[in-house]
Amino acid sequence: MDNHRCTLGGAVWINLVNTINKRLVDMLDDPASVMLWLQKNHLLRESDLVDLEDKEHFLLIVSTLRSLRDICFAVLSDVEQKGISPMNVKRLQDMADDVNVRLALLSSAGRLELVNEGVTTGDHISYHVIASMIHTLQTVSKDRIRTCEHEDCILHFIDTSKSGKRRWCSMETCGNRHKAAEFYARKKQQE
Repeated sequence: MDNHRCTLGGAVWINLVNTINKRLVDMLDDPASVMLWLQKNHLLRESDLVDLEDKEHFLLIVSTLRSLRDICFAVLSDVEQKGISPMNVKRLQDMADDVNVRLALLSSAGRLELVNEGVTTGDHISYHVIASMIHTLQTVSKDRIRTCEHEDCILHFIDTSKSGKRRWCSMETCGNRHKAAEFYARKKQQE
């Protein structure tokens, strides 16, 4: 599995939507991919690693991720239509109502930081996915949240380019495939 795909969306909630691709290959079906995705998106605390060793608990987290992904995808679809539906706001509210969060004091390199963290692993993951969505919707112009323009790709991303004209989820994959296809089409036309 491509490590880059875990974070190419630019926000945790969009990265979660990107865990499924056009060929319906679901990263959440593979335990190693789930762990990689959680780690790359900085959603695991040391204590969570112990919890996830329990198979039942792990399956509960995967179920939570699937529910979150459904809501994230619905909100992303709404964003493309230029407004979040009241039904999806209610779904988000219902999920947020179930999340238990506490304040935690972190000390690193002599610096203190007050952070929100979930009481359980599921709460922690849910909180950060929902917080990522709300932060994105509050701070990023909706026209900067895009779907890759490559015809074989359905991944989403936040366009952070200065010009606001990013077209591909990743230049290394979709952008290069598009350029190669154009090159071979021109070459074939010249023959």
